[in-house]
Amino acid sequence: MLQLDVLMNGYPLKLIAAFTQLPDGRMAATRSELTDIGVVVPGQGASEELITLDEVPGLNYVYNESTQTIAIELPNGERVAKNLQIGGENEVLGAQSGTGVVLDYIAYAGGDYTVADYNAAINGANLSLDARAFSKYGVLRQTGIVGTTTFSDFTALRLDTSWTYSDQANMRTYRLGDIISGGLRWTRPIRMGGGQVQRNFSLRPDLITMPLPFIEGSAVVPSTLDIYVGDLKTYSGPVDPGRFNIDNIPVYTSSGKARMVLTDATGRSVESESDFFTSPDLLKHDLYDYSVDVGVVRRDFGSDTFGYDNELVGLGSLSYGLTDAITGEAHIEAKHDLIDAGVGVLFSGRQLGMFNVAIAASRFGADQGYFLHAGWEGNFGNLSVQASTSRTFGKYFDLAAATEIPVNCRLIADGVPRALDQISLGYSFYEIGSGIGLSFIHEEELSGDQSNILSGSVSHSFSNNMSLFLNGYSNFGNNGVYGLFSNFGNNGDYGLFAGISMPLGSTTSSSVGIGISRDTVSATAEVSRPFGDKPGDYGWRVSRNQFTNNVTSASGAYRTGKGVITGNIDQHGSNGVSANLALSGAVVAAGGGVFLGDHIDDAFAVVDAGAEGVNVKYENRDAGKTGKNGKLLLPGLHAYQKNKIEIDVNDLPLGASVAMSQTEVVPADATGLVVDFGVKQDAAAVLLTLTDDSGKFLPVGSEVLLQGSTERFFVGYDGAVYVTGAASHNRLTVKLATSMCEASFDYKPGSGDQAALGAVKCV
Repeated sequence: MLQLDVLMNGYPLKLIAAFTQLPDGRMAATRSELTDIGVVVPGQGASEELITLDEVPGLNYVYNESTQTIAIELPNGERVAKNLQIGGENEVLGAQSGTGVVLDYIAYAGGDYTVADYNAAINGANLSLDARAFSKYGVLRQTGIVGTTTFSDFTALRLDTSWTYSDQANMRTYRLGDIISGGLRWTRPIRMGGGQVQRNFSLRPDLITMPLPFIEGSAVVPSTLDIYVGDLKTYSGPVDPGRFNIDNIPVYTSSGKARMVLTDATGRSVESESDFFTSPDLLKHDLYDYSVDVGVVRRDFGSDTFGYDNELVGLGSLSYGLTDAITGEAHIEAKHDLIDAGVGVLFSGRQLGMFNVAIAASRFGADQGYFLHAGWEGNFGNLSVQASTSRTFGKYFDLAAATEIPVNCRLIADGVPRALDQISLGYSFYEIGSGIGLSFIHEEELSGDQSNILSGSVSHSFSNNMSLFLNGYSNFGNNGVYGLFSNFGNNGDYGLFAGISMPLGSTTSSSVGIGISRDTVSATAEVSRPFGDKPGDYGWRVSRNQFTNNVTSASGAYRTGKGVITGNIDQHGSNGVSANLALSGAVVAAGGGVFLGDHIDDAFAVVDAGAEGVNVKYENRDAGKTGKNGKLLLPGLHAYQKNKIEIDVNDLPLGASVAMSQTEVVPADATGLVVDFGVKQDAAAVLLTLTDDSGKFLPVGSEVLLQGSTERFFVGYDGAVYVTGAASHNRLTVKLATSMCEASFDYKPGSGDQAALGAVKCV
């Protein structure tokens, strides 16, 4: 067995490969070894099969025994293409969860005052609650509303109760309790009480699920490869001679052109260009997504606490990347008297866009029916198009329709629509900052009732941030397209709104507009200040609605470190005034304390800096100062991603020691972590200046060991060394380059401040 340095077509591969010299002098290598150095091996066989180099078409070689090298000559067409990974392999971030309880809340109260009879009344007050307990075993969640309304003295309404556990390694999420079923773009979800198992790609933000543009090429000599998507360079790097390909080119648009520029050492460039189309709905080859749901249907969510059916139902959905251009789909729904199953496919037409088709059939009791869906979406320069159509034939039912309770012998949603057509067009004039949008929706119910809604918008932005906009719609119902204009002024439903907005300084903006509908004509003027996301930020809005309704409104919001306060007051002409006030925030029990803070929609951290008044930064932005307990609640962390948190060590008391000043944490969804920076206030810290017998400072970097401590310290400039954990009487050992020395010093604890003892001899 020979271990040889490999040259390919005159250029070193910087690889050592194993070869076998046969008795007749010929060279051979295993099939896997040849593949690793980029040789296309003919035929098929085991990876350890020995292949004689003479058997490979077009391959010539020279073995140099003195230099232990083998020089191989092989046409590029017979070489394995090397896959170039842009940005390297993504790091898999292992998420963690602490243990604790979070209660998000919104407290609301509203009332009005009638001028005519001098009557003031409270319309209602309620408290919306979202409580969750979390640990490494999952998240238990309960939501609900308690309060009063004009119709009830007291209401206690349970919304959702669920337990969720996510398996990040397998990208799988389990749910028990109140769930919303999974599905596909052509299916309808339902609310259920039961269990669910789903693929969850959000557990791995590093994973790119959709196919990205693919480029391949060949370099004869060492070259530089540049890749452009549109006019934006997305990659630049060296390539070795031979074939190569890239299948993970980052894109900022779903369609366009990818251009490859290959430049050799002489400056000669070769360019090639290809069209691409991709979509988040497409899956990479061999990647799959799924959802399985079993339980009972939930009815009247938001009005009935326990509105569950007593009949077991089940749903299942599957998507699979057959190729990078084709994704297959399948879906099934069932209960004791219903079976509804369908299949679909999404496929990329490259520059023509993405197409999707689905077909399903159902049997509900004695009724049988079919469903057909087709869609298309594409981007062509400044033009974007989306279109879809769905049709039912016979008596087609899905679970949403089959489990609906009729009211007055008629289904509320009228079952699955007989026809649903949608088309939307958008065109952007990037050069002048304008855009046009147009959409049309046609829906026909089983009863024969139709909706035909046409809507459109036009906008234009100026260089001074002023903008103009025009929006309109018309529903011409059963009259079809011919009723579009005839309905204006008659019984049709229509609306038109035009306006202009402009900035008033750096923090304030204004707008005016006029609206016309079948029943009202109104003009609105508004001045507002946007609401920020940091404690101490505030926002406000003042508006006036004139003509059919005369309403003057004023609202404001203020963000504290403990929550958000919002208020609104409306004056309805001379008739009266209505007002409301709301307080939103969160109560958190975690990290050995109870904290008040802003709403926690994702993840959070309890930062322990060990001292009061320490400034904490999140992603290089000031996040607040620690309280009397030395801790700070930090909401708004991103689950399954790195979150950088740091403290300002200059805010720590003298004599305190800190294990670290910054860290990165990766929390799981809807959970929290305790971030302890290891600050010790009573660190018994001593600052020494170590010298030798002659008074010279000890060398920088010398290791210092304190007797009775396992911690290591090091000598800095001018012999300075910072020691923590000192006792009343102490002995040091210092490791020098060729010897060791010892020193001793006394320390008087109790002050909590850092002691500076001056020069100490080490002999």
